[in-house]
Amino acid sequence: MFDVCVIGSGPAGGVLSKELAEAGAKVALVEAGRTMLPEDFQYHAWPYQLPYRGTRKPGTPPAAYPKEVTEAIRYDDCDNIRVDRIRAVGGRSIHWNAVCLRFAERDFREHSLEGVEEDWPLTYGELAPCYSHVEKMIGVTGSRENLEIIPDGEFLPPLKPRCSEEIVQRACTKLGIPMIPARKAVLTKPYDGRPACHYCGRCMEGCDVGAIFSVPVSMFPKALKTGNFTLIQNKLARELLVDREGKVKSVSVIDTLTRREEEIRASIFAICCGAPESARLLLNSRSPQFPNGLANSNDMVGRYLHGNVAANVNGYLEELVGTQPVNNDGATDHTYIPRFNHLKREKRAYAGGFHYQLNYVGFMFPYQARSLTGFGESFKRQVRELQPGFVQMGGWGKALARAENRVTVDRNQVDAYGIPIPVLHFRFCENDVALWNDIVENAREILHKAGAKIIINTGAAPAGFGSHEAGTVRMGKDARTSVLNAYCQAREVKNLFVVGGSAFTTYPEKNPTLTIMALAVRTANFIAGEVKKRNLKA
Repeated sequence: MFDVCVIGSGPAGGVLSKELAEAGAKVALVEAGRTMLPEDFQYHAWPYQLPYRGTRKPGTPPAAYPKEVTEAIRYDDCDNIRVDRIRAVGGRSIHWNAVCLRFAERDFREHSLEGVEEDWPLTYGELAPCYSHVEKMIGVTGSRENLEIIPDGEFLPPLKPRCSEEIVQRACTKLGIPMIPARKAVLTKPYDGRPACHYCGRCMEGCDVGAIFSVPVSMFPKALKTGNFTLIQNKLARELLVDREGKVKSVSVIDTLTRREEEIRASIFAICCGAPESARLLLNSRSPQFPNGLANSNDMVGRYLHGNVAANVNGYLEELVGTQPVNNDGATDHTYIPRFNHLKREKRAYAGGFHYQLNYVGFMFPYQARSLTGFGESFKRQVRELQPGFVQMGGWGKALARAENRVTVDRNQVDAYGIPIPVLHFRFCENDVALWNDIVENAREILHKAGAKIIINTGAAPAGFGSHEAGTVRMGKDARTSVLNAYCQAREVKNLFVVGGSAFTTYPEKNPTLTIMALAVRTANFIAGEVKKRNLKA
């Protein structure tokens, strides 16, 4: 019997477990996957050395994405979206781009400011101390810029721009657009017992030295040091079981090695899975008290699935085309263009904003080869001459949170362990499409101003979510349209918490992970306080 059972070991579950263990709670962290080994990654490998000669999606250790997971999902009535369902100890923290951005005050008030969606039940000011706590704990590189749209934090020395990024920055200055150093959980100097980045350019393939924050490297040692922490891996959560009062008494798990079903009991439970999986677990947890799924009397579990709408635009800067190649690897993206469309005088035809991360795709692939015509020696010469001028603008924008976009479960289609699979239903709305068009148009304008010889759009329509999915078990002020209160506590089940992107009321253009971890800290503080007040029993 544990005080707290945390389900899911990604950034939310890892931080929540560490914080609660340090507060004195006996914590069990339950994870369906296993601990990844060095041989599960392809550190520093060239594309032709990868399985299937590099046709595998970059940044995905195959062992963390078994077919029993990737194929146990269905996209019904969906636009071009995909969600990231990893199964490994540490979750997505074991291979990620590590961008850490604070949401701005206005990002919590979309309804008040733009008349869309709903306001969050908390403010930036309430979350700011938790942001600072996380930044100091994990190490975030950046610079203080005093920009309202991207609040400053607790920073290590910033990354330096590459030549191509300095050229783009000159263009941005002419256009009146800010461009700043990237803010990332990548160490630019030794910190917290971890070494500085060696700039191999393979951040999303996994970091072999631990210069990038990950749960196993940064959170587990601290949690284990307390003597209060137990990691339980290879246990897939099937459903949460409730007692006669409707409180969660245990989680039914399936051992993925033996296929045996077990129960793990605790006083308090926290679901810290990705947005689709959090909703799936609750929807599969049916009982006489909750016939529509746990904490789902208002039919809100699974609804408001959303995330980022994404676009990539590649340019080849005439100033660098044909020059001698240099090592541009670095720490993937070194620079960042914050949202600026809210500063323009002309009225926008859509709500929300977008930002750009430059060069996060890396320099190892000749992306222009897919768009050039010809063949043979002249074709190869074109590819080589263009490569030194490569610059990529990855645009990420807001997609509106709408009730009709949702996750359901299909009880007639089960995964390898007999658990009903998640089914996603998602369509971009007119607002999303208009915003995406502006992402592309502004990227092309910036690259043109920077002297790009060739500009290539890598997609003809909006795509999502780039591992930035949100919603499905959201917090809110209105009990009719939300599942959780401002502390990620289920209104209908007081000893149940849901922490992660799934709890987001709405979602701006900014990467989600820093806010996910800040919410985990806030929730841990709340749980510890409620136990002390005897409002919760641990």
